[in-house]
Amino acid sequence: MSVKSFLLYSTIIVSLAACSSGKKETLPVESLPMDPLSLDNLDAFTTPGNSWQIAGNVYMNRQQPHQLEVKEGKGILVFNAAANGELPTKMTHGDIDLELDFMLSPQANAAILFQGKYPLQLQDSWLKDSVTAADCGGVADKAPLLNACKAPGLWQHLVVKFKAARTGNNGTTEAGFESVMLNGRTIQQDPVLGITAQDTLRKQVQTPGPLRFVVHNGPVAFRNIRYKTYGDARASITGLHYRVYKGVYKNHDTLKLLLPTRSGNTDSLSYRVGDKRAQLLLEGKLQLPTEGHYVFSIRAGGPVRLMIDGNEIANNGGTRDFERPFYGDTLLKGGPHDFQLSYANYDESLVLLYEGPHIPFTALTTPASERQVEVSPQMEYPVKASAVIQRGFMEHGNKVDPYSMAVGAPGGINYAYDMVNYSPLLAWHGRYIDVAEMWHERGEKQLARPLGAPLELAGIPCIAELSAKNAAWPDSIREDSSSYTNRGYKILPNDLPVFFYTLHQWSVEDYLHPRADGKGLEREITINSPASANGNAYWLMGGGGLIEKLPDGSYAVDDKHYYIETKDQPEIVESKGQYRLVLPLQAGKTMNIHYSIIW
Repeated sequence: MSVKSFLLYSTIIVSLAACSSGKKETLPVESLPMDPLSLDNLDAFTTPGNSWQIAGNVYMNRQQPHQLEVKEGKGILVFNAAANGELPTKMTHGDIDLELDFMLSPQANAAILFQGKYPLQLQDSWLKDSVTAADCGGVADKAPLLNACKAPGLWQHLVVKFKAARTGNNGTTEAGFESVMLNGRTIQQDPVLGITAQDTLRKQVQTPGPLRFVVHNGPVAFRNIRYKTYGDARASITGLHYRVYKGVYKNHDTLKLLLPTRSGNTDSLSYRVGDKRAQLLLEGKLQLPTEGHYVFSIRAGGPVRLMIDGNEIANNGGTRDFERPFYGDTLLKGGPHDFQLSYANYDESLVLLYEGPHIPFTALTTPASERQVEVSPQMEYPVKASAVIQRGFMEHGNKVDPYSMAVGAPGGINYAYDMVNYSPLLAWHGRYIDVAEMWHERGEKQLARPLGAPLELAGIPCIAELSAKNAAWPDSIREDSSSYTNRGYKILPNDLPVFFYTLHQWSVEDYLHPRADGKGLEREITINSPASANGNAYWLMGGGGLIEKLPDGSYAVDDKHYYIETKDQPEIVESKGQYRLVLPLQAGKTMNIHYSIIW
């Protein structure tokens, strides 16, 4: 029986609002949890020295190098000196997945050395037009694919997949970074690092090494350090037998009533063993190298079900969406287990992956069993001498927003705006958008994708009438019964749009444009209302996680996700663990609200 992950890993439980019975549903486990590197103290490191400390909060002035303020507490690793420090972990690794947040001061220069010797650069590269291997995300002699670096003093998110070097019967496999993602964008893909002289001398032994944090110019901070380490043990399937049945069936138990048209043994876990528009049943022994928690992922072009030891582990519910994964997890002992995979072959694609203790996601099916999808060639929509706009779909909050407008301005400042909520969704530096999924061939997805690292904004309505300033803020406006009237936008002589709409008696004009220094967006809002307008209306400048007013007078929004600079006097409001930066509106006058969004 499948062991639900909340028994082990405190997975999120969500209540289904539509269920009057009050039942709860457990979200499927999509991956095994990462191990945290404790930052309660410095015990996870060797020889920390006086320049390293643990803190509860940290502030770095984005305009002043070496200016650092820390608050007592735990959870943040801080290098508090101006230069030259290193800190190795007691944990050692070969193959590793690593995730962490880091913060750089202006002109900071640091690195993380994998296995203590393969560096990934962390450098303040904010707003650089071109980057080299010495910039943030550089490895060996390879520059990052793009500059995804945020402003100093903000938390930046790093995700790394590293493969250690190996020596075997077929020679030496060099170490390399399978992928590096910075702030949501892939900046390295499969760069080979080469073999150091020390490795060459060792030849037959690839010794694990620590993560080594090296700072050449500080201060620098790290938090939320998590990792998975991997060995070489893998699962296998033995004694694989197949049966092919005429017809395709969503109910996999139907096969118990039928006789196969053909059967036999195979060493290939693939849909190709069967026939098109026929049911394929594959059975054998799943050999596991160790006891532990296993996660399985299936993608198929037709109904598919995975059974282990007679228990259903994963089922795609009969869909033919062969790009969508479905997950199941269970506790299993090491050794052999009964294995059964039933597939109704509509669209000739069957992919089964698994993850286990110190085993990365690995395919049990053959590469030929996956239907290859043509990757659309990049079609860049360039911004030249004047601003451009493009209506389409854009991804926001792990969903597709079908009402978005992408705006690109000369100088590399871009944003996306929701035309139902009348609110900014995304902002990014650099190149504008890739429209291949809109314009290439049939353009089925209709997605415009930012070509820079997007800053995700709240995307919720920016004006609301509340019973009290800490009352619940509306999270959306229904497109079929909008509270807004007189909605639309107009184009200025500089080709940038001004959005306008009215909420009850509050008339709004919203104009976003690049700051003169190119560091972010200026937002200028004009609000008119009669004296009779509701007196409990507010304007939302920003929201999300923790909001702090910083010593330089600016605001760090959503746990130092981005900055807001303003001469207005907004209030920080906390409601049910979420924070809002709001400005009370005054009826019977014209209000001009002006602030910058910097990231």
